[in-house]
Amino acid sequence: MNIDLLIDALAKEGFHSGQALAKEFSMSRAGISKWINKLRDAGYDIHSVPGKGYCFAPYVQPLDTDKIKAQLKGKASCIINRETGSTNEDVKRFFRANLGNRVFATTEKQTQGRGRRGRVWHSPYAQNIYFSLGLKLDLAISELSGLSIVVGLAIADLLKQKSIPIQLKWPNDIYLEGKKLGGILVELEGAFEPPCNVIIGVGLNINMPQQDQQIDQAWHCLSEFSGQVINRTELLIELYQQLTTYITEFCEHGMSQFADKWSQYDLYYHQPVQLMSGEQVQTGTNLGINEQGGLRLQTETGEVQINGGEISLRPV
Repeated sequence: MNIDLLIDALAKEGFHSGQALAKEFSMSRAGISKWINKLRDAGYDIHSVPGKGYCFAPYVQPLDTDKIKAQLKGKASCIINRETGSTNEDVKRFFRANLGNRVFATTEKQTQGRGRRGRVWHSPYAQNIYFSLGLKLDLAISELSGLSIVVGLAIADLLKQKSIPIQLKWPNDIYLEGKKLGGILVELEGAFEPPCNVIIGVGLNINMPQQDQQIDQAWHCLSEFSGQVINRTELLIELYQQLTTYITEFCEHGMSQFADKWSQYDLYYHQPVQLMSGEQVQTGTNLGINEQGGLRLQTETGEVQINGGEISLRPV
């Protein structure tokens, strides 16, 4: 049994009877039922209705890979997988093989998705958006501080156009109505002198139902906010276009124009916060960011500026 072909069959619109699937794959209906259960065990959300058959849950919306490739043709190489460990790792392998200067990797499901500090990023099949944009930039690593800020602003501005009131938490978290909507993981590879390989990973909760209990913090998704299932393919293409526009602007003109915009999205702007790095805790008032994308923190002894590292920001 080619499990990928069964997934493709289920991804087609409507119900698919056990009898029709058994005929298509030259096996018994009991055999089809066995493979359906294996897919469920692997995290594929498949509904079954007596007299109708099987279908993916309505919030499971597989990507239109042909449309994505057509939109990105001539702009970036495409890596589109049904399942992968990590799209960031897919991009790194692309660069190591010296296959090009720009690549866009996305997937229906990640098995080793991660956020900052190695945290697991829950990635169910065909419900959310997981992608990585890989770019070879003629900039040194030292010139790329604040890039996660630019990526966050690109996403926030795009969703604001759709009347979604996004909030951003320094340096790379995306919030909606005070709950986690997504995250950004920027990785840099190369020497201190240009060029530099930039890998921008993004995960966004799109159509994932709230009964999914595998996330250990308050979270939100776009479909719950909007009241309708979101077209993941269209949004993914828009995100690629928005990101590349903002990154081009950043490479040509730097951070200053983006730093000015940050405060309108800053989740904890002018609020008391704690910065935690290992065992160290700093408390102060969040004053926003500087022109390098670093956090400005007003403490009892004066203002300090934090420009990165393995740091967690929390409200007091």
